[in-house]
Amino acid sequence: MTVRNRAAGMVLMVMVAPAAWAQTRSLDDVRFTGPLLTPSPSTLPQGQFFLQPYLVQTHGSGSYDDKGDRHALAEANDTSLLSVLLSAGLTDRLTGELVMDTARSSQGGQHSDGYRLADSALRLRYLFREGDPLTGKSALAVMWGQALPTGRHDRLGDNLLNGQGSGAYRSTFSLLGQAYHWLPNGRPLRWRWQARWSPSPRDVSLTGRSVYGTEQGFRGQVSPGSAVGAGLGLEYSIDAHWALALDLGASHQSGNAVDGTVLDGDSQRQRIHRRDRASRSYSIAPAVEYNVSDQLGFLVGVQASLPGGRNSAAYVSPQVSMALSF
Repeated sequence: MTVRNRAAGMVLMVMVAPAAWAQTRSLDDVRFTGPLLTPSPSTLPQGQFFLQPYLVQTHGSGSYDDKGDRHALAEANDTSLLSVLLSAGLTDRLTGELVMDTARSSQGGQHSDGYRLADSALRLRYLFREGDPLTGKSALAVMWGQALPTGRHDRLGDNLLNGQGSGAYRSTFSLLGQAYHWLPNGRPLRWRWQARWSPSPRDVSLTGRSVYGTEQGFRGQVSPGSAVGAGLGLEYSIDAHWALALDLGASHQSGNAVDGTVLDGDSQRQRIHRRDRASRSYSIAPAVEYNVSDQLGFLVGVQASLPGGRNSAAYVSPQVSMALSF
């Protein structure tokens, strides 16, 4: 065999080997439910539905100041959240989603008046490019989300814990990706990512005590800041039923601007203008998945804040979820 023939043979082997390796891969015993935070770019087939309720218990024990130093809260706060995600395949490439939340909060012996409706959201996700798990080809999608201010945000009276909303019609635009990486042991590592941007929504009117720190007698509005964020989710398939998941997240929001008037002791209106500092936060969320079948799975994990935050909360948030396709 000449040197030229040997070189051509080696090139042919390099070209054929990945395809032959891909043929040995199989998704027959691979199932995923999570991860906890990073959304999937995949869409549902037309006419198919997906239901995923979350039960989340958040314990806030501190906060990060403008320098990133952590300070303990004088009184820890706890929030129990029930979140329900309902998805529907509108077409094979377009999926619509509705998110509904209800929450109950407590702090220092006080608590909200039972479970209160929080803000809801509508989302549309369009799949630009379908991925191929066997070859590693990545999927790519875009998502538009619209927050609906169904939760109460002002006129809170004597109980600030009843404030579970923002009052803002906030839009969020996301770019989503997902791919599979096959490990030497023949098991897949699925990874997905999200980059999101939320422009400043329209001003929100405020009356009295509110979630934005205004007091009784206040009248005015708040200009919520814009926000950006990114997330990375990893899942490792152990077998047909078990998988491990991990999310890493980061977000940044520019400060809110509060403007209005408040009654002083002489029943005169005093002008108030306040500009809040920008905030940023980092979090990690490990989880364990148990998949009963292709239609039913469970996800148990915990999200926790990471050092490096600015003007944001320090918290730990255990959560459990069920995923059902039908």
